[in-house]
Amino acid sequence: MSTPVIPLVIGNKEYADASDGVGETRDPSTGKVIATYARAGEIEVNLAVRSARKAFDDGPWSQMRPFERGRVLHRIGELILMRRDEIARKESEDSGKPMRDAYWEVDCAARFFEFYGGAADKLHGNSIPLGPNYTDWTVREGIGVSLHIIPWNYPFQLIARGVAPALAAGCSVVIKPASETPVTAYEFLKICLEAGLPEGQVNLINGRGSLVGDMLARHPGVDQITFTGSVPTGRRVLEAAASHAIPSNMELGGKSPQILFADADMERAIPIVAGGFLTHCGQVCNAGTRLLVERSAHDRVVELLHERIKDVQLGAGIDDPDMGPLVSQAHRKDVEAYYDIARQDGELLLGGEIPSDAALADGAFVRPGLVVGAGNDTRIAREEIFGPVLTVIPFDTPEEAIRIANDSPFGLVAGVHTTNINKAMSLSERLRVGQVWVNAFGVGLDVEFPFGGYKLSGFGREKGLEAISAYQQIKNVCVHHPM
Repeated sequence: MSTPVIPLVIGNKEYADASDGVGETRDPSTGKVIATYARAGEIEVNLAVRSARKAFDDGPWSQMRPFERGRVLHRIGELILMRRDEIARKESEDSGKPMRDAYWEVDCAARFFEFYGGAADKLHGNSIPLGPNYTDWTVREGIGVSLHIIPWNYPFQLIARGVAPALAAGCSVVIKPASETPVTAYEFLKICLEAGLPEGQVNLINGRGSLVGDMLARHPGVDQITFTGSVPTGRRVLEAAASHAIPSNMELGGKSPQILFADADMERAIPIVAGGFLTHCGQVCNAGTRLLVERSAHDRVVELLHERIKDVQLGAGIDDPDMGPLVSQAHRKDVEAYYDIARQDGELLLGGEIPSDAALADGAFVRPGLVVGAGNDTRIAREEIFGPVLTVIPFDTPEEAIRIANDSPFGLVAGVHTTNINKAMSLSERLRVGQVWVNAFGVGLDVEFPFGGYKLSGFGREKGLEAISAYQQIKNVCVHHPM
């Protein structure tokens, strides 16, 4: 059986060969190559931006009535669900995530198109009162060509998260997936074309981020950038965007706290806490990797967590284990280095060893790590690991919990576990994060509410109606009509 080849898609044309050669993507469970992909260079970057520019300036999408655009977006969501099994399997093989997470990703992607398809004809402007003989109003227009730089942890879902509101606003799009996970982006492009998106409305460029990503971000034909990824890469993207003064959405890293009070319902809270740092092997920007525990419950909570995670089943994502592999061998080395840091900063109760099972020998597997005795000023408590490592820190009062939680360079999300409504409400007000969960840490297909962070976690908001504003310009029209 031949290895699949993933082409670039520019306009309605596929390019199996490109000017920067060929890349490979591997199943992180086995290390085997599952596909090759065309790597773009300057030639293809210019073609893609020109295609998107032409689609926005001269194509039919921005001239369609908003409800007509909404119908196409709904159709994309329908086609995603029709191919649910196929896409989930490919996503699991390419990223390593368990099948249940891959199915969630596909379902969530479909929900984005349902949600923004329904919003497309409700993007109203405002009437502004200026007094007699003046009529003034605002119009919301698509910003132009929108570049979407996608990370490797949730590639299919994060494409949909940004592209759906961009299309609803009337933009055209260029997608640059991560080199580690290019497979399902191509499936997404095929669905868009089948759904009836006009030529050039969505374009796919694979390639090296240091080359293609930088050229795209600096391209004068790009009007807006949506980026999800690490802080260092985000800074480089911002510098590129500043070179031609375009707005950007930045969803960067996190070191999210979960605050667990002694009065919490532990039977419910412990699985939530564990899921908050184990989901997709901890490779989640909003992973709850700092657990702040009321001191009187500290030892009991550590015991419960130890018992819960010590026998976590590892395996290939396609087999739907408790936890799959990290995305690559290179990333595994980065995570393993943090196990050494954990031993220096505190006590590593679990983790740090390579699984001995022969069936896992060729994969990028690690075991979860549970760290105690490390203060909030240590590296293990402050740096984003992007792996399954939980640092447990005790606190004595709600005020101390808030101080520790906010003492971080990041501010993406937080969780609060308590049966006391006063504590829950007070902490929700005072936590410097973009999203607070109370007695939860994630709610299903949560496309309806805005998501983004404070501080180094970035700026701008994805999801919800707030996300659409990133892809719009506001035009004001004033008419003087004296008698």
